[in-house]
Amino acid sequence: MMRTLTGLWRLVRLILRRDRVRLPVWVLGLAAVVIGSGASLVPLYPEQADIQQYVDLFGDNPALIAFAGPGYGFDNPNLGVILVNETQLWACIGIALMSIFLVNRHTRAEEDAERTEVLRSSIVGRHAPTAAAVVVVAAANVVFAALCGIAFVALGYGATGTLAYAAGLAGCGLVFTGLTAALAQLAGSSRATLGLATAVLGLAFVLRAVGDITGNVLRWLSPIGWAQGVRAYAGEQWWPVALCLAATLLAVAAAFWLATRRDLGSGILPQRPGPARAGTWARSPIGLAVRLQRATIVAWMAGLALMGGVYGSIGEDVEEMIEDNEAFADVLAQMGGADVTDSFFATAVSMQAVLAAGFAISAALRIRSEEAAGRVEPILAGPVGRWRWAWSHLLVAAVGTVLVVAAGGVGVGASYAAVSGDASQVLRLTGAALATVPAVLVLAGVAVALFGASLRLSLVAWAGLGVVVLVELFGELLRLPSWSRVVSPLHHVPGLPAEDLRAVPLLVLTVIAVALTAVGLARFRSRDLQVG
Repeated sequence: MMRTLTGLWRLVRLILRRDRVRLPVWVLGLAAVVIGSGASLVPLYPEQADIQQYVDLFGDNPALIAFAGPGYGFDNPNLGVILVNETQLWACIGIALMSIFLVNRHTRAEEDAERTEVLRSSIVGRHAPTAAAVVVVAAANVVFAALCGIAFVALGYGATGTLAYAAGLAGCGLVFTGLTAALAQLAGSSRATLGLATAVLGLAFVLRAVGDITGNVLRWLSPIGWAQGVRAYAGEQWWPVALCLAATLLAVAAAFWLATRRDLGSGILPQRPGPARAGTWARSPIGLAVRLQRATIVAWMAGLALMGGVYGSIGEDVEEMIEDNEAFADVLAQMGGADVTDSFFATAVSMQAVLAAGFAISAALRIRSEEAAGRVEPILAGPVGRWRWAWSHLLVAAVGTVLVVAAGGVGVGASYAAVSGDASQVLRLTGAALATVPAVLVLAGVAVALFGASLRLSLVAWAGLGVVVLVELFGELLRLPSWSRVVSPLHHVPGLPAEDLRAVPLLVLTVIAVALTAVGLARFRSRDLQVG
């Protein structure tokens, strides 16, 4: 067995060297979001009466349970219980995604790029590449959980409950680290690995949600349910952490065994053969771009629609939520005395726009991944110019952004219409969401402008999104000066439906987005193609 791990620590050092920027960005970025969310709860719920009010309003709302958790500890609530209910589910999803992307990057994606074959030609054991990826990503999970734990203790949360919270997060991340390593042996490509792993994550979310809503055993079929089953701040139980560790070891062992049952570069599961000839629509650059991005667009639309449904379902309770909570009222007070419910929806629409910006950037940077993988040269060798090829992908990204934002607005509007009995809210709130599209496209334009300069520089666009998240979600908490918020495109969008529509800022943002895109494409046209 030890011979199959020959070269393990050298590969660990190689991964750490290659991801010396990527790893800190993942770990520190996720930790900042989770810690910031935890810090924001302290002033929102300063007294036991405020905590009890939160529990009473949460009640048995199935939508809130699905997107928060089972509410362990609601019978004897404390601030830590609210922390778990507000942050643990999304922290688990974040750490799971980090594990999925990083493990796939250093296992299946390396095989697709044929770098694993080069490494294996030297003195490197069969399982060393997979084991190295698991070691590094597992360490990243532990560091993330430790950062959250240290910060929460410093904020005044109970030490025992915080340890349980951190252990649950780390356990969830470790499970998805092992699962992705195993799925990388089953799938025939890195894209298929990501598809399988994210599908497992989605299934885990659904099983936990259904189990929590109905109170049955389905929640215990989900690693997310195991993390929540630790019951942080609510009578901790530690056996779910052991369950996570056992599942991780089993998954890694399965990955090692499956690796002995396949050839390097292939997968256990056979790839579905495509048609002998592409359809007429798929033979054009725009058709190919649609084919490549349609599944991602649909998935993002579904996700934001579900999130919008949660926001809309509590629209009728907003006034009661802030009636006796001055801190919560201050968050919505930025809308300048507008109707409380409309202010809440304006804030919800802004939060959804931040998420949609993540889609817009990733969709715009699809041209980067195609160039880096070397798939552009064969296309440009035919009667297709650089502008036509790039514009095709960017047009799909822009239309996809509109659809994703609209889906979030429809989710909010339809859910609120259902609880309020006012069907007109669907169009009203969908329109409010669509007003954020120009600001979202500005961030995508920044990504294209950076891509035009170089492949490596284009990744800085994600730092821009990080700045927007900091300003929009944590600006009030961190008491950022008003001038610092000007850098966020969303800051210039009228806060519909709480404010009146102003066309000039939207037109200016649209012009900026188009200009940035044009600059990026002009630079792309004049530089050499790059690979890797």
